[in-house]
Amino acid sequence: MIGPIPGGEPTASTPTHCESGTHFPIAVVKSASEESAGFRSRLWWLTLLCGLIGLGLFWYSSQSIGDLIAIDFSDSYGLKAEDRLKYHGVEIGSVEKIELNRELDGVLVHVRMTPQSRSMAGEGARFWIVHPLVSIDSIQGLDTILGAKYLAVEPAPSGAKPRTRFKGLESPPIATPRDGSLEITLDASTRGGLESNAPILYRGFRIGNVVQVGFASDARTVQARCAIDPEYRDLVRANSKFWNRSGWHLDVGLSGIRLDADTLAQMISGGVEMATPSEPERNVNTGHRFKLYGKAEPEWNTWQPSLAHGAAWNRIASKMPQSIRLALRWQERSYGFRKNQQRIGWCLPLDDGTVICLNEQIAAPTAAFADSVVFELAGLSLAFSKLNIQNQQTPVNVTKAIATRFSMSALLPVEVNRWPSQMISSSLPDKVCDVFLAHSDAAMVFAIDAARLSVTEKGWDVDDMVTIDRDYHGIPVVSAETSQVIGILSIGKTSRMIVGF
Repeated sequence: MIGPIPGGEPTASTPTHCESGTHFPIAVVKSASEESAGFRSRLWWLTLLCGLIGLGLFWYSSQSIGDLIAIDFSDSYGLKAEDRLKYHGVEIGSVEKIELNRELDGVLVHVRMTPQSRSMAGEGARFWIVHPLVSIDSIQGLDTILGAKYLAVEPAPSGAKPRTRFKGLESPPIATPRDGSLEITLDASTRGGLESNAPILYRGFRIGNVVQVGFASDARTVQARCAIDPEYRDLVRANSKFWNRSGWHLDVGLSGIRLDADTLAQMISGGVEMATPSEPERNVNTGHRFKLYGKAEPEWNTWQPSLAHGAAWNRIASKMPQSIRLALRWQERSYGFRKNQQRIGWCLPLDDGTVICLNEQIAAPTAAFADSVVFELAGLSLAFSKLNIQNQQTPVNVTKAIATRFSMSALLPVEVNRWPSQMISSSLPDKVCDVFLAHSDAAMVFAIDAARLSVTEKGWDVDDMVTIDRDYHGIPVVSAETSQVIGILSIGKTSRMIVGF
């Protein structure tokens, strides 16, 4: 039985006992103000967490949407919302809306860039609308006749300051020549339908393009500024010829009508064709001027020079072997008198103190007086006895073309360039490859395609269609693949052969 507690009413903290001494649980009572304060404390932390999540979602959204830019144009040319902004055919943005500008003399195009293309929209960026453009001398944007119009861009330079407002171009900008291009100027009496970006062709292949066409400063001629791609600049020589090629030719005669047409691009924009004589002159530099002829002379299309060019040539041009002239002189008896004789060719000094050349350059005939045999090279005149000729103690007859090596020790002047001995192949490769004839004059370096070479027991035969001047006799031959000297060119009366060491 439970009774009142002596001394007053029971309290929340006063334990209550039953007769057996067992404790009963007593509820702890808190005021309403205490309970409300704890709830408000938890709600504040929840509000802060929601705010942080909201900021994170806003930041993520702004990063995924991309920047909004505005471009001023004089006309929209049919451009509409949701049309694309492209670079090299890849979509990098879209048009959000188009409206008239405040002056009501043009339109303002709002474009949303993709996040990855943000750096393109900076100072120096250029935008234009690609649309069909047909005029008396130009046709552009043919791909948009049936399809949607779109915006194109030339990106801002790397590190440019970001911008959000641009002035659009009414036509595509002039193409910037590639680094290392050869820029030349062509002078013509008339424009002849020539247009910017028209191709420059060599044997039907595009090797460059027309950058800009305009009057000369005195308006006496029309000038075309042209750019030759870096890998083809060595095809252009001082005696090269250029002529205007419209892409089609109509010939009406007694036998009927004949239409000679090239590619569609040439028929639309015209073009320039080039030819270099079979005996090319020196290379030209940026700024060289050529006359642009109205048509080609018949012989121009028959020229077949062998010119070093392309990636392989660009890779090794700066480290081509520097061969020097070598003369072998001697005297022999003729009708009772001593007669002077000589053989002149090329040799290549190496950094190990040796020199390589054709065997005939260090072997005088048996009829030669032994005390008269001398070598002349690099301004020196050396007696045969002073040279360490491998496997040849005395002058002998030359029975076959073969490359050889002899020691010069420290006889050569220090200013003579020496080719690394480790860049000499021990023998001709088993398989032919593209090669260069390493003439001392870089402008006369001769290229031979692998298709013009064939393997024989004696070496590599050169096709008869390849015209090589006798002056190349004894020239070192460099592989276009390895940049090594793999042999020496021997030019005989009826054959041209690359022989190994």
